Amino acid sequence: MPFAPCLSVKDTAASIAFYKQLGFDADSSTARPGDDIHMLLYQGGFCAMLYSNADLKNWLPVLADTPIGFAGMFYLGVDDFDGAHDRISRHAEIVKDIDTDHTGQRMFYFRDPDGYVVGINDQAAFQASDLGKYA
Repeated sequence: MPFAPCLSVKDTAASIAFYKQLGFDADSSTARPGDDIHMLLYQGGFCAMLYSNADLKNWLPVLADTPIGFAGMFYLGVDDFDGAHDRISRHAEIVKDIDTDHTGQRMFYFRDPDGYVVGINDQAAFQASDLGKYA
């Protein structure tokens, strides 16, 4: 199983609405009745879970005093980099616009309503680069 982030959020409905504007989908079909957890998908592929902060504190009490957010970022590889940038930039705060790193990766970063930073990179360029061995 790949590394699967679970994002603690204040309001899952608001987070789902935000991510849907950016081209994501949410699937709640695996949640038990009363659970406020949702699978976040991009172009049909799983990329994260959105979990109500209140429910998460009950599920893992060790996180009860942990604030929402963290120091770090998540990355998502997309097939249509320019299209993703156009759509996301209309609905989200771009915290670092398109840049190319030393491996030839094009990427940009946006912030979601709970402060999480997501980096978007060109999947084809990633796979063709030296980093492609990790894809």
